[in-house]
Amino acid sequence: MKDVSSHPIFQALQKIIHDAADVIMDIYQRADLGVEQKSDDSPVTAADLAAHNVILAGLKTLTPDIPVLSEESRGAAVTFEERSKWSILWVVDPLDGTKEFIKRNGEFSINIALVENGEPIVGMVYLPTTTEGYFGVTRSWKDLPTGAIKWQGNEYESINVREPREPIIAMTSRSHGPALPKDLKETLKLTYEQVRELPKGSSIKGCRIAEGIADLHLRRGPTSEWDTAAQQAIIEAAGGMLVTPTGKPFRYNQRETLLNGHFFVSGPEIAPSIIDWYKKD
Repeated sequence: MKDVSSHPIFQALQKIIHDAADVIMDIYQRADLGVEQKSDDSPVTAADLAAHNVILAGLKTLTPDIPVLSEESRGAAVTFEERSKWSILWVVDPLDGTKEFIKRNGEFSINIALVENGEPIVGMVYLPTTTEGYFGVTRSWKDLPTGAIKWQGNEYESINVREPREPIIAMTSRSHGPALPKDLKETLKLTYEQVRELPKGSSIKGCRIAEGIADLHLRRGPTSEWDTAAQQAIIEAAGGMLVTPTGKPFRYNQRETLLNGHFFVSGPEIAPSIIDWYKKD
């Protein structure tokens, strides 16, 4: 990916996500995180809401004609009939990994994606506690170059998924679902002798695969579109896949529900083994 750090769209998004990180970290240092329960019994904190407001204001200034679908707006006052007419939209999770935020283990992120005709074409993920940022473009928009990068401070580098190597690293969820299924691990060991598991929270898992640190992540259980859209753009821009058990990429804002089904993340070499395992599962 050619140098994108000077592109005005990238700089604007980077400022928005850094500003959101600042308000999140300010609240993270407080004794009271302002934890409440949503109607679906999932937690929300003062940081979720503060970051939502920062990102919403920033995106409205950057692209006033593009609607925003954020976890903390929950599509408020917007029916699917109206939302389905949006050919382009921002899909945002202001604080992905709220449970990890509450546990104060640092494994949470901010996700911003641009979706056009159901496909995530631009994605940005930022990890406030480590100041690592990820950016991917799968299809040029506003002259943004395609490809994926990681930044930390003033350092920028292009990233790509890696070719499988020993040991195979499987990212597992810190708070959701079981570890890597034993029979999948045995399937992988038919080709790769060593398979190790590395638990992490939020969209960090997908970003680690995009930058070539890990090889796969399997998610069995519900997520929402704002959980996956940004990392999908980054993963695809880095040469990887975030797909259904049959190998089809997620599409966004195409259904009344905003819930995703099962999915996995990997590079193209490992994907056939995972798809075959799903068929037997």
